[in-house]
Amino acid sequence: MKTIWFDLTNTPHVHFFKPFIKKYATHARVIISMRDFSETIKFAQLEFDLEPLIIGKHGGRKKIRKVYNVLSRIMQMSRRITNFDIALSCGGVEASFIAKMRRKIAITFDDNDISPNWMYSHFVDYAFFPRVIQKAILLKQGFKYSSIIQYSGYKEDIYVADYKPDENFLKNLPFKDYVLVRPENFMASYLKKDCQSIVPELLNILSGNGSNVLYLPRYEFEQKYARGISGVYIPEVPVNGLDAAFFSRAVLSGAGSLTREAACLGRPAVSFYAGDKLLAVDQQMIKDGWIFHTRNPKEIDKYLKNARPRAYSIERSQKVQREVFNKLDEILSN
Repeated sequence: MKTIWFDLTNTPHVHFFKPFIKKYATHARVIISMRDFSETIKFAQLEFDLEPLIIGKHGGRKKIRKVYNVLSRIMQMSRRITNFDIALSCGGVEASFIAKMRRKIAITFDDNDISPNWMYSHFVDYAFFPRVIQKAILLKQGFKYSSIIQYSGYKEDIYVADYKPDENFLKNLPFKDYVLVRPENFMASYLKKDCQSIVPELLNILSGNGSNVLYLPRYEFEQKYARGISGVYIPEVPVNGLDAAFFSRAVLSGAGSLTREAACLGRPAVSFYAGDKLLAVDQQMIKDGWIFHTRNPKEIDKYLKNARPRAYSIERSQKVQREVFNKLDEILSN
């Protein structure tokens, strides 16, 4: 029996790896490790029966601290993850490095074509990317031609394919009609130091229009954006992001995963991502009319007045999942 190690370093990875763990846990030994960052641990405790290994923390915005935390996490992992055959991660530097050192198979999934992927590209045996990302860009980042595996659709499709709406979700909210808002990720290195959040102004505009807002801050300091604004609800416990998006009137987010999830579910999706350059996957969704992008709260308000749900097909996401699983099964069977 093979041992598959899943390393989760961010909150979206919980949803992403859930169908993988469900599929392979039936005939393989599974190890789950994760980094203490944002709501990753809380979501994992809700989703997985297996007890994860909590190893390391996020390094914050300072580069020197990030480097220190990566090195520290590698050292901790090398002591605690002692036996595995395959390491699966989402752009995981630490897991890929340890797999390389131990001559094990390192597989990663990523959809970010502008991050410093050179930090792990030389360590992976197989790297899965959406086909909308140009292979030439990945080759420049250090990936070997033979290691690049591309698929149709988006990374979010892989787990949206298994999504079934929880009809009881709305019972836990103080309203049934709402707009979902998620702030920019100010712990991310791609944001400039002088970047200011548009969320306070956005929440005030939405409240002034009589809109209810389901507000999902990552960090405690982001809660102050909603202070004193009526119609804004912050859940006391973690909520399923897919349910929150599916039942919303629209999804507004300063980071990528939630807007792409909403787009794959056919919900009106607005990105107010603050990086200098948009990811290729986001550019394609914007081109196709799946996502609207702006950092102007008044333009967002104008867009929402005419925004309507888009017809979507769960079969499209399921087709993407089958393509990815078939390619992964070929690798694991060798």
